Amino acid sequence: MNSARNFRNYYEEYLEVCRSISPKSELLALRKLEKEEYPFNGFNLPSGICLIDYSNRHYSYMCDYSQQIVGHSRDKYITGGVDFHNGYWHPEDWTVFEGNVFHDIREFWSSIPPQEIPKYRVSFNYRFIRGDNTVSQFLQHSTYMEPYAGNPILNLSVFSDIGDFKTDNNIVLTISRLVSGQGYVKVFSKSYLPQTKSVLSARESEVLRLSLEGLSSKMIADKLFISIQTVKNHKANMMEKTSAKNIAELINLSLKNKWV
Repeated sequence: MNSARNFRNYYEEYLEVCRSISPKSELLALRKLEKEEYPFNGFNLPSGICLIDYSNRHYSYMCDYSQQIVGHSRDKYITGGVDFHNGYWHPEDWTVFEGNVFHDIREFWSSIPPQEIPKYRVSFNYRFIRGDNTVSQFLQHSTYMEPYAGNPILNLSVFSDIGDFKTDNNIVLTISRLVSGQGYVKVFSKSYLPQTKSVLSARESEVLRLSLEGLSSKMIADKLFISIQTVKNHKANMMEKTSAKNIAELINLSLKNKWV
């Protein structure tokens, strides 16, 4: 009880001191800050902001101070696009994201009217290899916009380094809806364990998971926007890798080894 009272006293004392100080007017212009018109003079924001255009896989916008978080220059992002950033994900986390997390995101999109997609915020964490080769945990909040045939084209993302707080390697996906008067309300959440032993590629794992759900090769091809022959090739490659005699045996091996 005393510690709580003391804490409040310290905080009130701090507020009292602040009342006698006027901040620099430039720092109150947050919109000006975000547009990068104000010289930071060493001041760094804790989060980066970017706008990704998936129609050309490029970054349409990335604030200068983002490079302080990712450890890579803004120019490399603008030049290399989405593929540059994805190349610095931790390989284990990229496998889980590409084969599992994004599958669940797309499934959620398919369950709501396309025009509703921009009303949701998609949040997830992942390990990222910074420019100095250190690995940290990133938290990314994404709002997907401009849906076309159920697939949004733009991604407005805010990301930050949470390596000092996130100590395990599980990926957590949360989807929240913007509700008037309440802010963002969580509607979906799931945790994913890292996959370190899978001999299957991310695409092979996706084909196998859809097979496990009972989809035919044609249905899988339609869902993944690939040809039926490509689906059959993935299945053949998986059976060759695992020495499985048929799809049923392949599925049993995958479930036993937690590859899907």
